[in-house]
Amino acid sequence: MLMLLSLVALFAATGCKKDSEDSNSATLNNQDMIGQIFAAGMQWNTAPRLKSTIPVNISVDNTIQGPEGGTIHVIGSVTGSMNINDQTGAILGGLLSLGLTETINDYAFKSNGNTYTMSGAPYISLTGTFTMLEGGQSFASNSSMQIGGGVRVTGPGVDKTINIDITINLNTSGNGGHVSGTIDGVHIDYTF
Repeated sequence: MLMLLSLVALFAATGCKKDSEDSNSATLNNQDMIGQIFAAGMQWNTAPRLKSTIPVNISVDNTIQGPEGGTIHVIGSVTGSMNINDQTGAILGGLLSLGLTETINDYAFKSNGNTYTMSGAPYISLTGTFTMLEGGQSFASNSSMQIGGGVRVTGPGVDKTINIDITINLNTSGNGGHVSGTIDGVHIDYTF
């Protein structure tokens, strides 16, 4: 009987050992698991990247000489972002914001054959939002600039401070547009 119990115990131990070996041969390979996790995480690098967003931050500090004397000192910045095709380098478009201040000092210019001089009262501000179209050489119809502030103008028949509050909706070339608002309290509406 003792012999029989010993054989049953041996068979049971052998059977358990076999189950244990079978489960060991089916164990998870950590390298396979990490390989799968890594491959999934690297999918960002396999998709074609068509565009990058490039930040724009341009400081402006220019002094413009008047055709008849004086200066306009322009300071401020142009900020925003441009979208660039990574493969070709082409500009896909962008959005720019303008924030400038013009300090005008005895700036002389001709109008209708007469010379006039203007100075800031105290300055002129220029703000704007420009949507650049593909190619970066033209603007979308929602591109505009606001000009506000005051100037003191002197010359033949004029000696006064003129307040300006206008909006210019740019044409696609950026070399003009539609102007509306008020100058010296008078409503204006024209295209240049």
